[in-house]
Amino acid sequence: MTNKAFFPILLLILLLTACVTENHDTEVILRKEAIPIITNVETNYPEKEGWIVIPTDSTELNVTVEATNAETLLFWAVPTGTETWGERELIGYDTNGNDGWKITWDIAGKSLHQHVIVQALGSDGMTITDETLNITNE
Repeated sequence: MTNKAFFPILLLILLLTACVTENHDTEVILRKEAIPIITNVETNYPEKEGWIVIPTDSTELNVTVEATNAETLLFWAVPTGTETWGERELIGYDTNGNDGWKITWDIAGKSLHQHVIVQALGSDGMTITDETLNITNE
């Protein structure tokens, strides 16, 4: 007698489970729209064989970035080599892309042979995209 009552309940639970669906497509689309995208990074010095070559008597390095879906851009100087991220130095940040994303770094008297990492923090507060520039003195 209990078996007869059990099967209809089991069938009802299976049908309800099959009818309930979750649509994660909207969430995925919103996340993709919030991912920051860096489309261009430029400096006021020329690039030669993958390195931005800066004359030793230079006093400023200007970095200009084109990015979308970004809330803040961070600019880091990281020594060349392996596992050097812990030795990074924050050289600037920009929180207002309305006038373009950019910084001016005072390099007067500095010996340069490092990476400048540009990090775009997403407007969703969770995503990060980055680009790397290799810089060196002439």
